This record gives sequence, C-alpha cells and structure tokens, in this order.
Amino acid sequence: MDLDAGAPQPEHVPRSPLRLLALRNFGPYFFGNLLSSIGTWIQSIALALLIFRLTGSTFLVAMTSFAQFSGLIVLAPWTGSVADRFDRRRLIVLMQVSASLAGGVLALVTFLGLATPVWLIGTAFLFSISKAFVVPAQQALVPNLVERKDLQGAIALNAITFNLARAIGPVVGAAVILTLGFTWAFSFNALSYLALAGAVMIVRVEGHDDRPPAGRTAFRDTIRLVRKDPLIGPLLVAVAAVAIAVDPVTNLTPAFTVDIYGRPDTFTGVLIGIFGLGAAFTAALLVTRVRASFRNISLAMTGLGLAIITFGMSASATVGLAALFAGGIMYMISISLATTLMQLNVAETHRGRVMALWGVAFLGTRPAASLLDGSVATFANLRVAALVMAIPALAGAVFIARRRRRSQPA
Repeated sequence: MDLDAGAPQPEHVPRSPLRLLALRNFGPYFFGNLLSSIGTWIQSIALALLIFRLTGSTFLVAMTSFAQFSGLIVLAPWTGSVADRFDRRRLIVLMQVSASLAGGVLALVTFLGLATPVWLIGTAFLFSISKAFVVPAQQALVPNLVERKDLQGAIALNAITFNLARAIGPVVGAAVILTLGFTWAFSFNALSYLALAGAVMIVRVEGHDDRPPAGRTAFRDTIRLVRKDPLIGPLLVAVAAVAIAVDPVTNLTPAFTVDIYGRPDTFTGVLIGIFGLGAAFTAALLVTRVRASFRNISLAMTGLGLAIITFGMSASATVGLAALFAGGIMYMISISLATTLMQLNVAETHRGRVMALWGVAFLGTRPAASLLDGSVATFANLRVAALVMAIPALAGAVFIARRRRRSQPA
C-alpha cells in the first residue's frame, strides 16, 4: 500500500463541497451539527471563564477540560460497539436530549448562584458521557449520508462544522457572558443540543442500511486490526498528537489574555476564535487543493508545532493572534487529511469502533493534555507550558514521515 498516495479516486466526478449542503440528508445534518457545536464552544468558554473567576486557578480550568473529555477514554470500548450494533440516529438523539437536560440543570444552578467548582466539574463529566456515545455514532453516520464519490467533501465539511463553531462559539460565548451572564450562556448551549437531535431525526438514509450490521465483532478485534494496519494506526497517532498540541488554545489563553497581553478575560474568546477562523478558512480550500497524503500530514503537523511555539513566546496580542491563525490553518490540514484517509479505508463492520478510537485520539487525549499544560503552567510558567505542548506535533510529524518512508512499496 502506498501510504503517500491520495485518497482513492471515485468512479464519478464528486459534487462541489458546497453543493452537498443542498442534499436532503447532508444539509440538515450539517446545520444541526453546526448549531450544536457552537453551543458546545459557548459552554466550554463559559465553564473555563466561570471557574477561573471563582478560583483564579489555571489548574482547575484544566481540570474542567479534563472532565469534559474523560468519558471518551473510559467508555470507548463500549460506545464504539454500541454505534456498530444499534441505530446510530436514535443513539445520537437520545444522547443529545440527555445533554440538553444536563445543560438546563447547569443553567438553573448558575442562575440560583449555587455554582461551585465541584458543580462545574461534575456537570462537565456528565457532558463527557453523552459525548462519548455521540462521537463514534456521529462520525460513523457521515459516510451513510452521501455517496462514496462525495465522501471526502463530506468529511471536510464535517471538519468545517467543528472549526466554524470554534471560530464563532467562543466569540459569541464571550459576548453573551459579557452582556447577559453565564446563565444565558449555559441556556443557549442546552438548547443547541436539540438542533442536532432534530436534524438527525429528519435524516432519511437512502441506498444504505442505516442500521449497522448485526455482527458482534469484539472491540479487541478492532484493536488488533488497528495495530496491524499500516495506515489506520499511524493516522490515529497523528490525530492524537495534533489534539494534544492544540490544547493550549483552550486552556492557556485565559491566563495569556490577562497576565501577558493585559486584556480583559473575555478577549480569550477572540484568541480561540481566530484559531478557528484559520481552520475554517483552510477547510474551504482543502478538498481541491491539498492531497491526502502522509507527506502533507507531516508537513502540516510541523507547521502546527512551530505556530504553538510562536504563540508561547509572543509578548503582544497581535503576534499571538497571528500565530493562532497560522496554527488553525496547520491544524485543519493535518486533522482533516488524517480523518479522510481513515474513513476511506475502514470497513463498515468496524467503523463505529474505529471512530470511537478516533474520538479517544481527537478528544479523549485532551484530559491528559489539559492536566499536563495546566500543571506545567502552575509549577513553571505559561510560556514553558506552551513550548512543552508543541512537542507532540513535532514528534508526530517525524513519526509520520518515517512511517511513510518505511512503508513505500518495493
């Protein structure tokens, strides 16, 4: 297998990515997912700012982030199997409604003035349980919403959804917190979960069996497959390295805003948003201009590591914004190309389980990353923490480049 080859060529010319938004199935899913993702980012910025105001602790901000994603790690062996054995649409709806109820309780507790670090971290953990089930089901559902010739475009648009939300959500969240308060921020998030639930309810998967195969492949068989596969295993490593390297964008920016840039804490939303803006800008060009290859993934990961280093060394908000915008570009290229190659090369019988591992790599590594950069920032300083977090991207780039060369066919 030529690991530096592009994605498999479709038998027919694929649609323009923007034309996919007009499709009966993909359009509602895209916009519902966008609204839900924006709400999630509003929640993330609200949780980070509220716990920072209550405690002034970067470590507890990191602990909150840890709680938001820890369920993905603990539950991955089961959530992937659930996504492969049951109706993925119904599973998504059930989990989104549950998360909406939890968000409503959090808004009520905040309104009553009862919010404490324990409440915030505990509720964040409840959100992580819902996320643990939604991520593999959602990622495995995407290939069933379009024809195979349009899969690469659909995956890129799915990435655009996440990164548009990253660009819009923190800015909107900061504005809502500044003008209306934390209760409204949590309320908007609670309602946003219902947007994806409603979109998935009206999707009708035609030409595919939307109920996954009934075969009971053990999760350990999927692990064995990943370990032996020359493509999927390294791609999961790349996804994990990228996810760890971008953790400072969320967890260190509140302290950078106040302590280094001397700005109001709500400027954190602008810093996070500019990163997402760079990612969304790149995603619009990704499908037609960047070839899905190990070489390009390695180059993008190198650029990401350098951008995080520049952010960590910046002394002004202008330099920090420029570095984060460039980091968003490199992040988008690396994560989208890795996910595209993975989706195109995984069997349907393993898709839910493999995408559960993707969820662990992409989101589940963030708890450990959050604890790491929070601890380094607390016991050393912010700049050292940012430099440390750039190492996985640079090391991952070397790993991917070496695997590409070793695996070239004779």
